[in-house]
Amino acid sequence: MIKPNTGELDPQESAASEIKSYTTGFIASLLLTVGGFAAALSDLPTTWKVVLICVAALLQIITHMRNFLHLSFSGGQSREDLLLVLFSAILLTIMAGGTWYIMSDLSGRMHQTMDSVASAQSQPHSR
Repeated sequence: MIKPNTGELDPQESAASEIKSYTTGFIASLLLTVGGFAAALSDLPTTWKVVLICVAALLQIITHMRNFLHLSFSGGQSREDLLLVLFSAILLTIMAGGTWYIMSDLSGRMHQTMDSVASAQSQPHSR
């Protein structure tokens, strides 16, 4: 926090504010994690379980950005923060999508080879 009429930061208020932010974020993250596990272990239909876990995960991401990374889209750094988040999301999407593509292609090639070997073994050999 800034001292009145000086423009200087007050280290005591700044530290207290950060500790409050971290504590709030920790408690919210803990509750969202427990909520996700409770949804997974409940007797709800699978569709509801997936929806609840995804909602808890999205809220967890928002909590981490707000309380631990101190990202706010309302201040002077909002444009830079938005670009940071978008770049990170695009990078993660490329990495996850590329991994999925490579693994599915590899799986298709392995099954294709196994099928051709099995059909070759089942046919009688002529001499």
